[in-house]
Amino acid sequence: MTLENPVRTLTPRGRPGQPKPRVDRDARAQTVLDAAVMVFSERGLHAATMQQIADHVCMAKILIYRLFPSRQALVDALFSDVLIEIETIAAHPWGGYGSGIAALIEMGRTRPAVVLLLLREARGGPETAPWATACDALLAGLAEPFVAPPSDASDALKAACAHAARTFLPFITQTWISGVEQNDGMTDAARIKWFGNMVRAWRTATRDALGLPDAPEPATLASPRPHAS
Repeated sequence: MTLENPVRTLTPRGRPGQPKPRVDRDARAQTVLDAAVMVFSERGLHAATMQQIADHVCMAKILIYRLFPSRQALVDALFSDVLIEIETIAAHPWGGYGSGIAALIEMGRTRPAVVLLLLREARGGPETAPWATACDALLAGLAEPFVAPPSDASDALKAACAHAARTFLPFITQTWISGVEQNDGMTDAARIKWFGNMVRAWRTATRDALGLPDAPEPATLASPRPHAS
């Protein structure tokens, strides 16, 4: 009597004498990041655990820790690219009123879950709060060129201009969120025109209120100089 050989699934290992194929570390890390975004969105940025992320991606937790040594490292990897893209938008030549928010919304729609986590939930925990603070500073910095003080301005006037830019931050943030979610009842063209008109009116009113002299509109949205918070 003969026994039937069970069917086995073979794991590719390369030809004899050669090492087995290497796992693409970057691809695996991206898989973990994608899973983290989904788990954070479903369970909450601060409530979700590394084990839940591991379960979602069907990977041993120890393998995740080989890619990201800590939860903090995972969070850092998740949000760092968003801030880099904001800086890139700021550095581009300014395209007119409304162009900055249009670029933010376009970027946000390519990765809506992580952008909304950063804007809505990141302030609530020690691991993520520094990223929220940095994001706020960058977004407020997009407004600073419109109310930039002259080079010979006093420290008090410089501080007043920086404060004015920060007061515009909630408007930028909420418009970005609404544009990503498309829940404000506006078309993209109408939203960009509306936001641009608001920026123009805010710029005029703020410069008048602070007694700033006339100045050309900004060449870029990059903050002209750092300001102490």
